[in-house]
Formats: sequence, C-alpha cells, structure tokens
Amino acid sequence: MAVVLPKVIYENLPYLYFLLSGALLAYGDSWYYIFSGAIFYIVACVVLVTRSAHRRLDKQNYRAIKHALPELLYEYLPYTYGAIGIFILMSTRQPILQFVAFALFVLALRNLVCRRTNRSKAKGLF
Repeated sequence: MAVVLPKVIYENLPYLYFLLSGALLAYGDSWYYIFSGAIFYIVACVVLVTRSAHRRLDKQNYRAIKHALPELLYEYLPYTYGAIGIFILMSTRQPILQFVAFALFVLALRNLVCRRTNRSKAKGLF
C-alpha cells in the first residue's frame, strides 16, 4: 500500500524546492552549493510545468494552437528568466544590471500569473 502525501505537502513541494535552492545559493559560494541549488531549481520547474500540463482545462484546442516558440521553450521560459535574474544578482553589484534582474523577475512573474489564469478556465469562460 502506497503512502499518500497529504494534499498540502503535494501542492507546496515545488515551492519547498525553490526555497531549498535559494538557501543553498545564499549559504555557500562553493560549486557544490551552486550545483545543488541549480538541481533543486530545475526539479521545481519540471514539477510545476508537468503539473500545469496535467491540470489544463483548455486542452481541447491545445493541438490547434500554433505557438511562435517551441512548446518546451515556451513552458520553461519564465523559469529561465528567473534563473538568469538570480545569476545576475549573484554576480554583479552594478545598479543597472540589478534593475535588469528585477525586470526579468517581474516578466517571469507576469508570464506565470497570466498562464495560470488562462489555463485554469474552461474555453467557454473566456
């Protein structure tokens, strides 16, 4: 008999991975910490994208949608923006680059919020 995780843990597990990634990146400068933080970040991204794909309510027209970007790139682009923003913040102290990192964070958050809103509604509710 399989052990079933409570729904609260299941729903928040990717965010725990993000927190662990941030803690590892903030804690040490060794490449062990950076590599471990990157692994936790990638796992959290994969879990969120996979979960989103399974919960989509707009799947009936999903095959008819023609994206300008390949689907894999489209799904992971906001997380890539966040990773680049983190890398910029960790590697520089120049104000203009810190502003660029902040702008990347805002763009990533905007894309994720809009994507979640669009995917959580049935086609007839648009």
